[in-house]
Amino acid sequence: MLVALTLTFWNSDTDSSTEAAALEGAGLFEAKGCASCHDGPSSTARPGGAPSLRRAVDWAGDRRPGMTAEEYIAESIVAPAVFVSPAYAGGVPWMPTLTVTQDEIDALVTYLLDHVG
Repeated sequence: MLVALTLTFWNSDTDSSTEAAALEGAGLFEAKGCASCHDGPSSTARPGGAPSLRRAVDWAGDRRPGMTAEEYIAESIVAPAVFVSPAYAGGVPWMPTLTVTQDEIDALVTYLLDHVG
């Protein structure tokens, strides 16, 4: 019985920390300007050709062979020119290189992959 209670408590903490990271990521998605160009799990951008980031959990793990969804999203945040998304519909690809900490990257990745919008 004690083990079950401990596991339940641990899972609750994990869920809470994931929810907190997703909430932080949602704020960063707006604050860093991502929502200006990209549709997000809970936002719609102005038209312009930037790929939608909605439902990233469905496609991010398949975008680049040998990379997890988390790795792909993180790379796209810190080095956007390394790989141009096939979903990009604009002319010359352009995305700014963001100044973000590792904690901010983690929060954005959690928001994009775990948030149900």
